[in-house]
Amino acid sequence: MPHLHCNSHNHLANHATFAAVCTAIILVTTKTFAWWFSGSLTIQASLLDSLSDLLSSMINFFAVRYARKPANDEYRFGYGKAEALAGFLQSILIIASTFWIVWHAYQHHQMLEKISYHRLALVVMVISTILTLCLVIFQLYTIKRTNSIAVKADLIHYQADLLSNVAAIIALIAMSWFEIGWIDTVFGVGIAIFLLYGSIAILKQSFNILMDKELPKSIRQKIIKIIQAHTKVIDVHELRTRSAGHIDFIQLHITLDPSLSLQEAHIIGDEVEETFQNTYPQSEILIHLDPEGYHPKVKES
Repeated sequence: MPHLHCNSHNHLANHATFAAVCTAIILVTTKTFAWWFSGSLTIQASLLDSLSDLLSSMINFFAVRYARKPANDEYRFGYGKAEALAGFLQSILIIASTFWIVWHAYQHHQMLEKISYHRLALVVMVISTILTLCLVIFQLYTIKRTNSIAVKADLIHYQADLLSNVAAIIALIAMSWFEIGWIDTVFGVGIAIFLLYGSIAILKQSFNILMDKELPKSIRQKIIKIIQAHTKVIDVHELRTRSAGHIDFIQLHITLDPSLSLQEAHIIGDEVEETFQNTYPQSEILIHLDPEGYHPKVKES
């Protein structure tokens, strides 16, 4: 059952990355036309964001498939960190693009852009907004089901893209009808700030996975409660946790009655593991059995 659950998650994450690549290709094409006809800085910033999206989505497309490969003799813990590495690289890419947007906006400071308004530009941006919104909804659903860090990084891209599309539409109308040139620059910088904020969050999460940071305290406490719920478990200690993106690895010691036979202790360990897997199917747990009263010898330095 956990295997089927894992496979459904894998397929969902794969579909999400494929949808992101297709969406990015359409957005880049349509925004290129919109920028060509309008000359808007906001649309230019949005186009740059979509180009970044396309590159990042292509990285994710391959990273997610690679990360879902099963563990083997060479990679005993699987390939899950490939997603974190992809997220890390994406964050660096996003940060670089935000600095370019801000610099370009500075060049246009206090300049009223004379935009050659064209109805096609607005139509293209509206279509891009609807398409991006559909993708964001699908990504949110995928993240809820799979907790994929690569899809999370992609979501940051397309959330910013959604905002930039709306900003581009407002800026086009404001500059074409009311000649408010500064609004284009403000929106361009605002999009860059949103991108920077989101990329730092993904960068931090990716770094934590790559460095094997412990799972949040709330999850660790829940793990302990689940293990202690077994009537024959006396104590839980030496808990160690880490995440590889879509799979969490848990190691711990449980204390049992020393009068139990090896077979009885082994059965209890299996029961504890089964209970835990029912709650956290996307995880692997390693349990060490200790008899009550046992104190390991302290190694001399």
